[in-house]
Amino acid sequence: MKKITFIMPTYNSAEYLERTLESLGQMIGANSEVVEVLFVDDGSTDQTLTLLERTVAKDPMTYRLLKAKHGGVSKARNLGIKNAMGEYVTFIDSDDAYTANFIPVFLQQTTALPDLIWEDVSKLEHSRLQRITTSTERLNLMSMVLGLTTPFIQEGIASKFYRREFLVENGLEFDEKIVVSEDTLFILEAIDKAKSIYLSDFNFYWILEEHSLSRFNEQVLDSEVAYERKISKVLSAYPVTYEKKLLLTRIKLNGLCTLVRRYYGAKVIRNEITIRSAVKQLKKTVDKEDDQYLLRNNVNKLNLPQRYRILSKFLCANLYCTALYFDVLIDRMKKVSWK
Repeated sequence: MKKITFIMPTYNSAEYLERTLESLGQMIGANSEVVEVLFVDDGSTDQTLTLLERTVAKDPMTYRLLKAKHGGVSKARNLGIKNAMGEYVTFIDSDDAYTANFIPVFLQQTTALPDLIWEDVSKLEHSRLQRITTSTERLNLMSMVLGLTTPFIQEGIASKFYRREFLVENGLEFDEKIVVSEDTLFILEAIDKAKSIYLSDFNFYWILEEHSLSRFNEQVLDSEVAYERKISKVLSAYPVTYEKKLLLTRIKLNGLCTLVRRYYGAKVIRNEITIRSAVKQLKKTVDKEDDQYLLRNNVNKLNLPQRYRILSKFLCANLYCTALYFDVLIDRMKKVSWK
């Protein structure tokens, strides 16, 4: 029986895929009998499929390949969940690296069949199995993902494992209409349903490249709004506490910065909109009574990236024009074209 399925979406990944495949082999080591690597190609047009087919041909008992029309990473991950054979699933990227001989460590962590397993938890005193029974415990885990507490874990999809039956039983999948923070939404929705989690500080995953931030997507605005609505719906059943307010503040401010960075600022760079027009549209997004309450919170507590911290301070001071000028200036200095 396969204990773990590594689901790897690929899209025109040939430039760096061979390095990742080598790291995958070292990570699996001599434990291929309990491991499945499921490649889900999202309509690649370069040599990605050739490299994947060659890998599968060498070891079809460990590697499988699904071919799909280009539909985005969420659709590819959902296809992987539906076709996975492992007791647990995790989602990996085609441009990263992993610790060698990881599988024996992972198998020890699955003894009690926790719904979730997190590796790479920073500042964790000791690895532990935790039962999740209260809203306070769930909010604390959500805060860990967003870097609001100690210990904490990086926000992305990496280093997080899910019992496959847990996902199926709760109907958990990636929202294919959301193109920003879709991984964070998936993680928070899983925490909302999970009854147990294993927390580990084992170093498993390294992000080596970033290949998506300079790609413009017209759906960013609608996706950010949909993401925040879904999170608000999840948290609506939780009691109103300082922790919940801080969590919502972090999500809201990060979202506003994302709109500046990846939507309005990007459209200015693409010469599709003026800064004046962008400011006018951005203000409509934030000029709401509930948003104003959130924006007055302490930015320094929210664990935002440095660029987002600066943007947040401008936004909190209602300096929308300054925020956009700053963002556009940085992108132009870095020669980001937002193709």
